[in-house]
Amino acid sequence: MLRFHSAVNALLVALVLSSPVFGQMRGQASVTVTGVVEDGNGAAISGVKVTLVRGDTHHIQETVSDENGNFSFPEVSPGNYVLKIEMSGFEPYEKSLVADGQALKPLKIKLKIGAMKQQITVDADAADEAPSTSDSDAATARVDDNLLRQLPTLSEDVTPLIQKFVSPAAQGAEGPSIIIDGVEGSAVDLPASAIRKIRIDRNPYSALFQHPGKAKVEVTTEHGHKKRYDGGFAMYARNSLFDARNAFAKLAPDLDRRLLQANLGGALPGNSSSFYIAAERSMLNQSAVVNAVTLTGPVLENVPTTQHRDNVFARLQWWVSPLHTLYGTYNFNDHSYHNKDVGGFNLPEQGVNDGRHRHRVMLDYSAIIPANWRNDLRFSFSNDNEHTGNSAVAPAIIVNQAFNAGPSQTFTRDERRQFDLQDTVYYAHNKHAITFGARFRADLIDAFDASNFGGTFEFASLGQYAAGSPFVFRTVEGNPNVEFAARVANGFVQDELQVSPQLTLTFGLRYDWQSTIDERANFAPRLAFAFAPGKNRKTVIRGGGGIFYDNFPVSARQRSLLYDGTRLRELVFSNPSFPNPFAAGEASSSPPSVIRVAPDIRPPYLSQTSIGVEHELWHNNSLTVEYAFLHGTHLFRSRNINAPLPETGLRPDPNFVNINQVESTAFERSHAVTATFRGQFGKFFEPYVQYIFSKNINDTSGTFALPANNYDLRPEIGPADFDWRHRLNLMGAVALPQAFHLGLLLSVTSGAPFDITTGFDNNGDTVATDRPPGVTRNTGRGPGTVELDVRFAKTFNVARLWGGEPASKRKRNNLEFTVDAFNVINHTNVNGIVGVLSSPFFGRANSAGGARTVQLSVKYLFRRG
Repeated sequence: MLRFHSAVNALLVALVLSSPVFGQMRGQASVTVTGVVEDGNGAAISGVKVTLVRGDTHHIQETVSDENGNFSFPEVSPGNYVLKIEMSGFEPYEKSLVADGQALKPLKIKLKIGAMKQQITVDADAADEAPSTSDSDAATARVDDNLLRQLPTLSEDVTPLIQKFVSPAAQGAEGPSIIIDGVEGSAVDLPASAIRKIRIDRNPYSALFQHPGKAKVEVTTEHGHKKRYDGGFAMYARNSLFDARNAFAKLAPDLDRRLLQANLGGALPGNSSSFYIAAERSMLNQSAVVNAVTLTGPVLENVPTTQHRDNVFARLQWWVSPLHTLYGTYNFNDHSYHNKDVGGFNLPEQGVNDGRHRHRVMLDYSAIIPANWRNDLRFSFSNDNEHTGNSAVAPAIIVNQAFNAGPSQTFTRDERRQFDLQDTVYYAHNKHAITFGARFRADLIDAFDASNFGGTFEFASLGQYAAGSPFVFRTVEGNPNVEFAARVANGFVQDELQVSPQLTLTFGLRYDWQSTIDERANFAPRLAFAFAPGKNRKTVIRGGGGIFYDNFPVSARQRSLLYDGTRLRELVFSNPSFPNPFAAGEASSSPPSVIRVAPDIRPPYLSQTSIGVEHELWHNNSLTVEYAFLHGTHLFRSRNINAPLPETGLRPDPNFVNINQVESTAFERSHAVTATFRGQFGKFFEPYVQYIFSKNINDTSGTFALPANNYDLRPEIGPADFDWRHRLNLMGAVALPQAFHLGLLLSVTSGAPFDITTGFDNNGDTVATDRPPGVTRNTGRGPGTVELDVRFAKTFNVARLWGGEPASKRKRNNLEFTVDAFNVINHTNVNGIVGVLSSPFFGRANSAGGARTVQLSVKYLFRRG
């Protein structure tokens, strides 16, 4: 608790020291005017001439937007200015600016297609267009490449950062929606230097996307410039010499990690095309902490593990004309693990080797037609291969939440080829911005799953293990191969209507289809509005509602095809003999257990509504408060429809032992109040702070989770596994004197619930999910977590490595030294509380997240041209 108060006090001190009082001490200094030029749909426009005219002297400054649509006017002295933009095929744009010495917020300029001239004259604090339903700058979690370089990221992995701001309640059965350059994927498998920007919760009710905004992550990749070359080299290092001891380890686990990065981008001959390539290699040698109890006593051991990762990203872009662009990207990933899955209850012999690699190619053609049209056509192909484990030659032993021993029974080989084609059309007419399009994706899966061919004994307690009395033995035999296809398609139409300068409405309709579920009526209407009352438009009221359908998991389809009782036979024996479960010779005559998909299964859908108020507190500082309600219907769960009947103890179908049926009978309800503060305290501190108070109720823990009582699901209603009532996240960068920089990430979360079970199979359904009488799901509640990560960096302007140059150009070449510290206050963040009554760990944790660790890095960045 003391560390928690220290973290909160540190946050308060940082906010107080960066208050506007300090900003007022700067005086009337020159400022930099920056911005980005986009079309009406948010795509960057390059090559646009931007003119800045001073009001009293009519002095003119000119620049051209770069390939990312960015422009900049440095050293702008105080005064009144007019910013002008003209480009063929778009309406002329004008905006009045007031430079008064205070840092100006970067401008986001959206050009409208057409010939009608529009002139807007407002001061620097006023909005220059109608409020948009497609983007809320204050509430959207935005991370661009500059901020990403300043934030502490462990081994440059952005996934933990993303997870802090994604809502688990809004995610689908297969996790959050990761959209890379407009194409949906499953992970951010890119080198960090290839990421230009990340957006979370942008356009929450857009019909273009399947999932709600709070479950959607949009990633835009880097590309080269037409008139210059940019590149860099970096090396990151971590070693246990600088780390604190894990809370559950006798000694600090050994760790040695090296990460190498390189990137280069620039023009190709002809000044109409560019290239960009980024690569990284990670080499990690560390130790997993085993914390278990066997018959001989506690086992506390550090077990060596290794992990290697290679990522390559390449992009070629060709500007056919100012309105036509063609680009292609290639992404390669190769990951390998040794001794994966060791740690916690898993003893060293449970380790497996795992490897996966992926190739992905994407082609994109974008055309802007002056007659108010734009078309984006995208095609992608990926090939994924993953292999885990080997054939087990002996059974595994599981003693419920005490220890897991014997060889790992995991043995899988999977290959997936994915084809994705989508076309999106944008049309602007008067006050309408209409978008429509379609997408088709096909997954071809070749799966091999020989897991548990060696068998597994399960014991309810150490006492049962000592007596040689397992409550169940499971083994699998048969043909572990299956090939199948899964296809999805969707179509959408959306109209963003500017009703008045104060009000914008968006109407959308989406249709989703999937080959794995025979359900055709999957129409998903969407509605959103943005209303800015008053003349200054400092307050915007946003709201909306919509339906979001989810896909049937490919893993569920795969299991139902494999474990059908014919291709693979899972044999389950209650109260078997030990160590030879076949002593009675009943293996050949035992009925199998199978996995099935319910014949009446339906696609789940989420109904979401929200209302929020966004208000500009003072210059470049805004606060958003939003309430959102989410209701999930027909969510996936598993249920053993052949469990012994409570009245007779007999199974309904004697030809099978267990029939685990995947069905869509679960639900979810979520209430959340979110307060988001985005600030800019001069050039000193730019924080993004988000607090969420939520309550999440459901009656399932996932697609394959079985209930305690298969014939009474009412006790399953309880707090969701992700029901963190309070969450506070902060990210920001502090600019210090002498080119020093400080990056901050703070995450404070209240405790998650945990289930309490007896540890025994009391009802004879062969799984130990039974609870004590009167206890419902997720009754327990664990402790909260606190984590503060800090990056401290110093940048030097240096001469280029391959020769001298004038001092005036040395800002183009930077050498940066960085020290990252993760979990600075060394708070023990446990991974969960054991709720099994028969476990020696009941009521406490046996593992925790990382202790304080330090990462050192050096980076060289250069620019030519």
